[in-house]
Amino acid sequence: MLITRASEYAILSLIVLSKTTSPMDSETLSRELTISKSFLAKILQALAKNDILNSYKGINGGFTLKKLPHDINMLEVFSAVEG
Repeated sequence: MLITRASEYAILSLIVLSKTTSPMDSETLSRELTISKSFLAKILQALAKNDILNSYKGINGGFTLKKLPHDINMLEVFSAVEG
């Protein structure tokens, strides 16, 4: 099975977010992963829309995991990102 770039970036984002408890914004995450901010923002929004991430607005906003890392399966991540 081939994994698209969007799915790969989604998985990498989830790994980084699993290591922090405070919200991380898309700009910080894109710098850390050296990924286009606009492309990553679309991926993160898709993950939030599918109840994998929490999305927080405002100056201290960003994204956090909505579930524990071991409760997230790859099928739901692929489905969220690929549509």
